[in-house]
Amino acid sequence: MKKIVCFCVLLLAIVTGCGQATSPGSTSEIYGTVLDADGNPIENAKILVNFHIDSEYPIGEKFENNLFDLNNEIKGVDDPPMPVFEILGNYPNPFTNSTCIAFSLGINCTISVYIEDNSNQIVKTIIDSQLCSAGITEFNWNGKDNDNNIIKNGLEKVIFYIEDEIYSHTCFAFLDCNEVFYEDISPLCMSDYSGEFTIQSDDLPLNYVGDQYDENGNPVGDFTVTPYIDIWAFHPDYNAVHVDSIFVESGKDIHVSLSFE
Repeated sequence: MKKIVCFCVLLLAIVTGCGQATSPGSTSEIYGTVLDADGNPIENAKILVNFHIDSEYPIGEKFENNLFDLNNEIKGVDDPPMPVFEILGNYPNPFTNSTCIAFSLGINCTISVYIEDNSNQIVKTIIDSQLCSAGITEFNWNGKDNDNNIIKNGLEKVIFYIEDEIYSHTCFAFLDCNEVFYEDISPLCMSDYSGEFTIQSDDLPLNYVGDQYDENGNPVGDFTVTPYIDIWAFHPDYNAVHVDSIFVESGKDIHVSLSFE
């Protein structure tokens, strides 16, 4: 009897071990190679990803003014007291060129506002320890980092430091890759000496669902980031190239080849 029990336990362990070893994970790796027209590897190509958005409303319009203003007219000062701090959101969202980010203060406060990327790295300082008056403040962000480079597409976090409190808000950058140049790009990654690059699917906001606002700040429903992506390669010696509509399936790796002409 003991032998039968031991054998069953051993068999169960083998089956369980095999299941763990062969079951696919949820992360996919997108391997890419950047080549010239003769098939030679291209180093230091900047790689961007463009997402496919499922939405019934057009993606955000452009703004003319890309400067933030801390001296806006205070609104509603005769109304009931506002909360000490409230995020009013950003519009349009998603945005293609720039977006207006708004917040309200119930009292005069020292505030800092930063933009962080998916790796929690500060890419843009909007306000650095400045005293803001009670009321509503709005500022336009043009989707560029502190080095004046265009940020990569995807989720960006707006971080607010109000006195000793920290608040965050998520917005979505959907910049047109057709309108950017190599020297202006903050890339998702770059090709190495062998022309290769790797993108982890965990770094991409696939299947993300967010609230969508039009250019006037009106809610117009939800938007969804689909599992389809376009991959772009940029290099100063060539015209940009891309591969359209790559389906990223959970747990399955993908290889993509991009060739400059």
